Amino acid sequence: MKRALAAAFLFTLGCTSANHHPTRFQAIWYGHTNDVLCAAFSPDGTKALSGSRDQTVRLWDTSTGETLFVFQGHTSPVIAVAFSPDGKTVLSASDMLSLRAWDAATGKELFETPGHGIFVYTALFSPDGKKILSGASDQTLKLWDVSTDREVPYWPVHRDYVQSVAFSADGTKTLAGGADSEIRDVATGKLLATLASPTGLITETELSPDGNIALTGGWDGAIKLWDAHTGAFKTIWEGHDKTVNWTAFSPDGSLVASSSYDMTVKLWRTATGECLKTWTGHTGRVNTVAFSPDGLWVLSGSDDQTLRLWNVNEAVIDAGLKALEKAAQKKN
Repeated sequence: MKRALAAAFLFTLGCTSANHHPTRFQAIWYGHTNDVLCAAFSPDGTKALSGSRDQTVRLWDTSTGETLFVFQGHTSPVIAVAFSPDGKTVLSASDMLSLRAWDAATGKELFETPGHGIFVYTALFSPDGKKILSGASDQTLKLWDVSTDREVPYWPVHRDYVQSVAFSADGTKTLAGGADSEIRDVATGKLLATLASPTGLITETELSPDGNIALTGGWDGAIKLWDAHTGAFKTIWEGHDKTVNWTAFSPDGSLVASSSYDMTVKLWRTATGECLKTWTGHTGRVNTVAFSPDGLWVLSGSDDQTLRLWNVNEAVIDAGLKALEKAAQKKN
C-alpha cells in the first residue's frame, strides 16, 4: 500500500502531459518482488513491459505507472520481453529454455516454443513481426516463424553462448553478441562482419536505426562503436565503472542510453560520445534500459525491484546549459 501511494505521489508531482507521460519528474513503478531484468515500450508508447527474477511479466500503463496485467507461467527468471511491431503480441523468454507469446489485450498464452537446449538469454521480434530471433548459452541463434511457432533453418553455432541479439531496422541483418560477435544476413545466414573485442565479453549489442553503427557493451564497463558494414572498430565511450549490460538507441539514432551494474543510467550523444547525463536513484544494479517511441523518455529496471522513467529532454537541455556556462567562464 505504501509503495502504491508513493508511486501515485510521484506521478502527481510530475503531472501528465497530452502524450500520456509525466511532464517533468522521474516516476518510479513498483510491483515486482525480485530483480527487474528487462523492459520494453509498446510501439505507441502507452504501455510498457517488464520481466523479472520473480518469474513474471508485467504490463504497465505508462501514464499512471499502474500494472494492467501480470503474465504468469514461466518457472524461472524472465530475461527478455518484447512487443510485436503491431503491439498486439507480447514475447517473453525465460532462462530455463522456453519462449512464450501472449495476447497483449487478454493475457492469453498463444504459444510456447521449446526454445533452446539450455539457458535462453535474449529474444526479440523481427521488424515485420513475422519471426522471432533468440540466443542462448547452447551457442546457438534460433529463428522462429511466428505463424507456425516452428524453428526456421538458420546458421552454424557460435564459439560460445549468445548473450544479446539485434535486428537491423530493415530486418535484413542480425547482430549477435557474446564471446564472439557477428553480423549476418538473415536470408542466407552469410557472415558479413565480425566484431573482435580484445577487452572482454560482449554482453549487449545494438544496431543504429540507419544500420551504419554496431554498438556493444561489455564486462569492461566500456561502450564500443563499430562499422556495421565492415566490423571495423570506430571508438570507445568510457564512463561506467562496472559491466554495461544494456544499451538502447533513441528512435532517431542521435542518442544512446546505457545501464550498468554501477547502479546508474547514462545518456550519450551518438555523434560525439559526450555523456550528457548520469541518472542516479536506483539502489541496485541497473539491468535494462529502453527508449520510448517518441524518444522523450528512458525506462530502466533494476535489482532494487523497481522501474524508473527518466526525462530525456530535460537531460539534453541541462547538458546544453552547462556547456554554455563553461564557454562563458572561459571567455571571462
